[in-house]
Amino acid sequence: MGLLDNLFGSPRASKEFSSSRHVSSLVVDERKPSPVAIIYRSEFDFISRCILDYPSIETGGQLFGYWTATGTPVVMYAIGPGYNAQHNPTSFIQDWDYLQKIGKELHSRYRLQHIGEWHSHHQLGLAHPSGGDVNTMSYGVGKPGFPRLLLCIGNCTRTTSSLNAFNFHESAPTEYVHASWDIIDMESPYRRIVDMELQRILIQPRTRNASHGQIHSVRNTIRPTESIGVHWLTENAENVETMKTFVSMVQSMCSGYFVRAEMLKTGEPQIAIKGLGISIKLPYGFPAKSPVLLKETGDILYNDEGNNWNIGEEPLTTSFGRWLTMELSNKLPHEQTTDEEVYGSVDHRSLTEEEKQEYSDAKTRSKRIGMENQVLASYFHPDAFIWSDITVVNIIAYPFLQQKQGVIRIDLPQNFPNTPPEIQFGFYNETSRTEPTLPIHLSEINYNHLSELFDNADEVFCQLLKWENQTSMFKAYVVACIMLLYYRKAEKEQTDVREYLTPLINDEERLASLVQQVQEKIKQLKQK
Repeated sequence: MGLLDNLFGSPRASKEFSSSRHVSSLVVDERKPSPVAIIYRSEFDFISRCILDYPSIETGGQLFGYWTATGTPVVMYAIGPGYNAQHNPTSFIQDWDYLQKIGKELHSRYRLQHIGEWHSHHQLGLAHPSGGDVNTMSYGVGKPGFPRLLLCIGNCTRTTSSLNAFNFHESAPTEYVHASWDIIDMESPYRRIVDMELQRILIQPRTRNASHGQIHSVRNTIRPTESIGVHWLTENAENVETMKTFVSMVQSMCSGYFVRAEMLKTGEPQIAIKGLGISIKLPYGFPAKSPVLLKETGDILYNDEGNNWNIGEEPLTTSFGRWLTMELSNKLPHEQTTDEEVYGSVDHRSLTEEEKQEYSDAKTRSKRIGMENQVLASYFHPDAFIWSDITVVNIIAYPFLQQKQGVIRIDLPQNFPNTPPEIQFGFYNETSRTEPTLPIHLSEINYNHLSELFDNADEVFCQLLKWENQTSMFKAYVVACIMLLYYRKAEKEQTDVREYLTPLINDEERLASLVQQVQEKIKQLKQK
């Protein structure tokens, strides 16, 4: 949470806002996270417009205002993403220069304090903080001047957006509270004047009108029915990341369909496969209970009841992947490359053999990437690897470096897996040794190609990897880590790194043993 470290000075508690009769029933204890978050309607609308600008990838921004005497946040002004922000399907990284420039103006001119941030979750479609979100906020809360922080998570359909507030307190950084909105139904007194005075540097959303879905507020609180228990998804923040992997795996298997996660009225999540008329429900009792295939009507299409659903010591994503292969694959239409499938019903021209092959290769590649993501999820903590887009993944390097963290960037070529991935490496300054912090540092990393390590480094990589069509991205990652490990060792000893790597090329058993050792060590690091 480097963005919050003494960025705008110490936030001071504002004069207590008068409590409405709707809020009076909620007890606010200044020693704990507030169950309420106050926001002006103009700022709520502004965030909705920003979210609707990016209906299929994540976006975000920061929140400015004050804290009441009892610790309730008051959002007076919100900003969205800068021009250089990084929007990805499962992550958002703000444009640091934009935040710093706007933040300093808001503080120096209007004395507004940086009280938190907001971002959207799109691929998953659920309004809970992810494991990475919790790590980031718990790292920042309690820093000088930041005893409390507000995090807002947004979601959207194609036509509406929602926004949920979560308050964090230094007394228990990871025990956040899902706060109810107290929306002041008027424009913030700062909105017009700031927009006018800072118009040369402010970035406004393209979407003109806000459109809100369900709102968790003190005036219309959405409460679960008494019969609904706690679902696996909400038991642990890391389960949200696992759910994202499930969605990615289903999308890879159903590459010709639109796949998204949804929440049923019962409180159970499902992965809907639009156009196929099938969804996968994770029932209460999951993962002890198996997933359930549903028809579009909601009726049960198939309930495994444990026949092909087995969980043990293996990662849950592995169990889910095996179940998908057994139960979903035979429900999909037989794969046929037709003209209409590629070009739609308007274009009826015949496909050439080359075009059919190109389309078939693209579908195979999509499925392969989904399988690779499954393997990575089984080895790494969710915040130790992150996809920049569907063909580029960044992974924390093994081993950890003193005061620096290495990162391996794997770029999949167009004809992957027929051609091996391209490898780059970079570093960022590591401030925490307890948990991976890759997502919040991704924008800081400058990558270099593996070939820049030493002469013929690419050739050595290929000789060590011995790439074949079935070779995994994970092995490519391990080989790159081994090369970096010996490169650092050679630097310290002032020797030629090839003195260490050439024997490995010529001794397959020794190399295989070393790869296995690294794999086991990575598993151990995830379990810590």
